[in-house]
Formats: sequence, structure tokens, C-alpha cells
Amino acid sequence: MPNPTPGTILGAYRIEGQLGAGSMGEVYRAVDTGLNRKVAVKILSEKHRDSPELRQRFVREGRAVAAISHPNGVQVFATGSFDDRPYIAMELLDGKDLGGQVEKSGPLSSTEAAHAILDAAQGLAAAAKAGLIHRDVKPSNLVRLSDGKVKVTDFGLAKPVDPGSEPALTAMGVVVGTPDYIAPEQARGETIDERVDIYALGGSLYFMLTAVPPFRTGKPAEDKYLKVVARHLRNPAPDATERNPSVDRELAQLTRQMMEKKPADRPSYAELIQRLTGILARLDPGSVPELIASSRERSRPNLAIPTGPSASLDSASLSDLPASRGLPVWLIVFTALCVALFVAGLVVYMQRDTTPAPPDKTGAAPSAPDGMLLVKKADGSPWLYVDARPVSAGAFRTVFADHAGSGDDPVVLISYDQARSYAGTRERRLLRGDEWDAAAGLPAFVIADGLSEWVESPEGKREVKKKGKTEVRSDGPQKDVTFRMAKDI
Repeated sequence: MPNPTPGTILGAYRIEGQLGAGSMGEVYRAVDTGLNRKVAVKILSEKHRDSPELRQRFVREGRAVAAISHPNGVQVFATGSFDDRPYIAMELLDGKDLGGQVEKSGPLSSTEAAHAILDAAQGLAAAAKAGLIHRDVKPSNLVRLSDGKVKVTDFGLAKPVDPGSEPALTAMGVVVGTPDYIAPEQARGETIDERVDIYALGGSLYFMLTAVPPFRTGKPAEDKYLKVVARHLRNPAPDATERNPSVDRELAQLTRQMMEKKPADRPSYAELIQRLTGILARLDPGSVPELIASSRERSRPNLAIPTGPSASLDSASLSDLPASRGLPVWLIVFTALCVALFVAGLVVYMQRDTTPAPPDKTGAAPSAPDGMLLVKKADGSPWLYVDARPVSAGAFRTVFADHAGSGDDPVVLISYDQARSYAGTRERRLLRGDEWDAAAGLPAFVIADGLSEWVESPEGKREVKKKGKTEVRSDGPQKDVTFRMAKDI
């Protein structure tokens, strides 16, 4: 069967045209006919139809990305099959890959490159937290959207940190990784972890700053595959300032540290994000509030900030702050401004109009969407909507077509991450524990016999609920656990 043409229906998606093609498959622009949402559909190439290894890798990409929920990663909506070839329906990105942009327009400024790498580091850190290594980080897999945000794409080579019984594709003769950005331990076929992605991200940063991959000479005879890989193995990382003197020196130094030969000498994601945030606070002070809000590592200086009704934060008082302790000046200034904003906000809050809003003229509660129940707070005000029943196996298969089971029975054998991913594709979420307890008291709330349900859990936990009972489960599909969804009002 030929590749899909405009108008072809693949599950919930109608093909509109082809966007491009790669070594693994073709990518098409499509529309979700139910939600009227533009999506990208990636289909395994016909030439790989009979390759079990590449089919498995392709399916794994869908599962890998679906397990990551982060604004700097691409969202997967569904998987399925066309012409006995797997496909993945995912977020359609309105942007350009940074590899093509640099090749066309030249190096990025230090500020632009630092912003891009910070976004990418945050997306890859989320993948690592989900237990995934990308293994093919490069500028062409970093897409800058029209709003400036960068997303990491193409997890086709993603590999679980602990693959279990999964076959090692590299042992089957499949070339993994791009030679221009490959980490030494990856090139040698050694055991790897997320630090190979940090190395490749450092190489990508070097390229953005210089428009040349880190170990290329520009001479075709010297830039063959094995010679480039050999330089990754033995040559020290180059200094971006030698090729482009306008590069910020601190950023160039960080680039080299990301490309250290020994994985232990490279910064962790937490350190990398922290250092990039500090560099950007110096290069782009206007981005400080946003950077601080998103930073996982926050400094908490013990400053003697003037307080009280007559307190003020003028330039004189700022100059009296204890800068001698070695804290960055921008951090001291920003902290002082935050205190001023907090005081101003508190004054506005105290002066707010507390007159109760007039009741709804009809006195009627908002109507719940089909199949959902309205949950109210203790005071009788609307709280949220919840599914009356757990998600069925048949409904789950409309998104994850390779999942076993069908019909109206509650879906089982799903992991916590799969449940969250499914809810996200429906623009809903899992219930929190207290919400589940409140909803369970509704007469129409149906609890499946013998099954527990996934609920939104604190970081690092995987909790399930049964009436009157909460327990923590291990990662992975559970044969006696299902889930239902919530929708905020």
C-alpha cells in the first residue's frame, strides 16, 4: 500500500500533506477530527516494514515521549498502525530547527544560544527523570518555536536507563548517535547514562556559537566518520572563543566542561541549569524573573531588608545591602525587588473588595460534561468534574492502539505515566487523592470491583486509591490498577 495521501484517515486523524522524511520514516501534517487540532503524524518508512528491530525502536519512541510531560519536550497524542506500519501522532511544532537556522544565518549570539541550551537541558532533564536517554542530541533535534521556546524532538534512539529484557539495538549493528556530537563512552560502546546527552548538548552549544561542529576541520578528507569519532575519543574539547572571539567566555568554558572526556567531570543537569541561569542573568537581565521562577536551585540569602510602614527600597538602601558576602549583585537587587512587590501586593490584597458576588440568577450548578460528575466543596460551591467510571479499555486503545484489551471494561495493565499521558491527550488530568475521596462519596461514582485507581502523586511516588485506602506502587503496568480523569471547572 502506498503512503497516505491527503484525505486519508488514520484513527482520529485526517492527513493533509507531507512535511518531510528521514531515515526512519515520513512525517505528515494532519488534523485531529474530534478536537480540530493540528498534529504531526510520523509513520515508519515502508522500507523498514520487515525490520523487527527498527519497528521496535519506532514504537519505543512513541512510548518514550509519551512518558515525558514537560514544556520543552514534544507531546505525543496517540499511537497506531497504518499499512502494518506503526505511526505516532504528536504535537505539530511551529518553528525551525536550530541546526538549519545556524547553517542558514550563521552563529547565534551567546544570549540566544544560552537560552536555547537552557530550554533543551530542562527538557532532557525531564526525560532523564523519566528514565530515558535521548542518545542523539544535536542542533537539528532542537526546534525553536515562534514564541522563542526550544523543544527537544526525535526520541527515535531513546533508550531506558534500565532496559531490562529489551534487546540492545546497538548490538544488532544499528548505528546509534551522530558522530559530530557523540560522547566518547557512547562511541566505545560502553554502558551509558544521561551524561552522554549532556556531552552532545555541549557539542550542540559549540555549534550554535561557531556554526561549526566541535571536531570538524573543514577538509573533507579529514572529516570522515571514523576520524571525527577518533577526535571525540582523544582530543580536548575546543574553545569556542578561538573560532568566534565574541562568544561569552564563561559560556565557552561551560561548553568545554559539558564535553569533558570523563562523564564524572561533566556538570549534572541541576548544575548545568543553575549555571546557565546565572550566565543569562548577567547577559540578559530582563529574563531574570522568568529564569528565577523556573529554577530548581534557588539561592536563599539572609538579607537585612528594611521592613515596617516607613520602609523603602531606594538606591541608597540597596547600596547598604551586604554585597560583601559574595552574592551576585543581580540576585541581591532581584530579591529586594521581590520584597517590594510582595509588600505592594499585600497592601492591594488588604484593600480588596470583599463584597460577595451576587448568586447565579437561576441558582443552578454548572452542568457536567457527558460521563462526568460535578464534585462540590464542603461549602457547596463547584470544585471539579470527574469521570463517573474508570476509563475503558476500548477508549484507551483509541489513543494507544497497541495496548491489549478492548470493550467497556476498565483498562488495566497501564503504568502511572501512561495514565497521565492519556489524560493529557484528552486535555484532562488524574485526580488528586483528596479529590478522589470526595468524589467517591457521590452516588453515581462507580468503583470497579477489585481494582485500585492511579491518582496524581507527590514527586517520586506512584499512588493508587481504593475506598478508604491509599498505597504506593512500583513503576510499570499494574494488573489490578485502572484510572479515571478529572477536569477543572
